[in-house]
Formats: sequence, structure tokens, C-alpha cells
Amino acid sequence: MHRIQTVCIIGAGTQGTMLAFRSLAYGKDVFLYSRSQNSRDRALLKIRHWLSDWEQAGKLMHITPDEAMRRLTLFSDLESSVRDADLVIENVSEDLELKQRIWCQIDAAAPERTLLTTNSSSFTTTAIGKEVRRKDKTFNLNFMTPTQDDLVEVMWNVHTSTETKALALDFLKEQNQVPVVTKKEIKGFSLNRVWRAIKKEALKLWAEGYTTPEDFDRAWMLEWGTPYGPFGLMDRVGLDVVEQIEMSYYSESRKEDDLPPKALSELVKQGFLGEKSGKGFYYYPNPSYQNPFFLRGEEECKSSNNLGTLENF
Repeated sequence: MHRIQTVCIIGAGTQGTMLAFRSLAYGKDVFLYSRSQNSRDRALLKIRHWLSDWEQAGKLMHITPDEAMRRLTLFSDLESSVRDADLVIENVSEDLELKQRIWCQIDAAAPERTLLTTNSSSFTTTAIGKEVRRKDKTFNLNFMTPTQDDLVEVMWNVHTSTETKALALDFLKEQNQVPVVTKKEIKGFSLNRVWRAIKKEALKLWAEGYTTPEDFDRAWMLEWGTPYGPFGLMDRVGLDVVEQIEMSYYSESRKEDDLPPKALSELVKQGFLGEKSGKGFYYYPNPSYQNPFFLRGEEECKSSNNLGTLENF
């Protein structure tokens, strides 16, 4: 067995950039691919910022920010980005056909030893990788917020080899992450299926006018002591991603109850995508749930749905 040292991230959006940062912080060589120059430029700025934050917090134990940045290589050509990778983590939009195409490209260009995974929380690797040859080297990963927490959901498929499982778990532990394993494939992993049930009901309560994002999150934070509630978390994930995930469930079930609320789709159409766009259920970079008075309900809270009534959505 070989140790995973070179990690290729396909997609330099919010999550892909966080994955690149996490591997760099623990001394890995990282290849980050995006067709967009703007995405690559933004990724560089974010990674430098996070490395500096970790250094100041005393969390960079064996590497300096400058040393970590020297281990980062940016690519605009997908085939070139995977040619020397030990592990490729695909992190593109939640579009099954797109993922399948990219996996086939990776499979053709990457070395035989290369492990292949996805950060998708809604598609299994059996579905994404139905045409790839290296099925024994495939598995699912679902990272949460790699800049802040250590949890990673891992899911094997029927083809995942014993060697692949060992390499994957060793890689995550080397990055000081905590792998929680779903032993066989199920849409949404284990924890994520429970989160999906919460998210789905919270969206329905908001869209049908029963509660506001602020009040619901306030109650959640008070009861369970979390730094944000379900609506704040959806903003962090990205409301467009939330919509795509819900649509993937609907595409599979064809049950009307699995359709995301029209109010959510309207927010996405208006560009209210959450933290990455500066506005979603809250305004960023200073969302009201971070205000020390938020939990007491003593300050007027701003959220994107204050910009128009639900009747307009």
C-alpha cells in the first residue's frame, strides 16, 4: 500500500477550496483544478487567509503558511491536474451527468494507483462511477466545514477494496479528521439523511409562513448550544447546493413532497445563495446569528426574506 501524499481537488468553489486548505495544512501536496481564473484567484486568497488564521491560533503544527502555499499547484486543465495524484476528490455541482463525465475523464487520465472519490452528499459512487474501470478504488466522502471541524462522513460501495478503505481512513486521520463510516451505500449517508429530514421540515415551515429563519435558528441554538441553526447552516452550504440536493431526491422519488419549496428556488433565482454571495437567509460577512444579542431576540435581525414578502416568492 502507498501513502496518500498528493491530493487533487476538482472544483475550486467554497468547499473545494476548504478541502485544498485542509490538506495543505497537514503537509500534503495539492493540485487544485478549476476552469475559471476568478475561482482560482479567489481560492488562493481564501487559502492564504485560513492558513494565517490557523497559524495565529497555534493550529499549524508542522508547517508554515509559506511552506504550505508552495505545495499548492493550480490547474486549468483537468487531465493534467490528475496525472500525478494519489487521490482525486471531485467537488463539482450536484449534477449526476456532469459528475459521470468528469469521473470518466479522471479515470482515463489518472495513474492506476489513484483513488477516486466525490464530496457529493446526494449521489452514490456506484451511480457516478458506473462507467469507470477503477471501481475498487472508489468511495464516498462528505466533508462538513474542513476549516472549522473535523467530521467526515465516509461511505463504501460494494466494489471498494480493503486496501482502498485502509488508505482512505489513514489519509483522513493524517489530516486530524474524524471519519464516521456508513458501511454500505444509501443515498445521503447516515448523519446527512437525518440532517436532510431536519432541513426539509425547516424549509417547509418557513416557506408556508409558520416561522422565520431567525426564530427557528434561535430556538435551535438555545436548545442544542450550536453556533448557528439549520438556516444558518444552509447559508454556509449554499442555497443553490441545497436546492440541487433536494432536486436530486425528487428526481429519484418523483414524490411532490421531495420538491424544494418554491420560496427557496426564488431566493436562488435572485442570487441569494448564502454566505458565498453575501446574502441568503442572513446577510454576510456579519450574519445576525453571530450578534451577542441574537439569542435574546433583542435586536432586529436581517435576512434575505425581509427584502420581500413570501407572497412575492
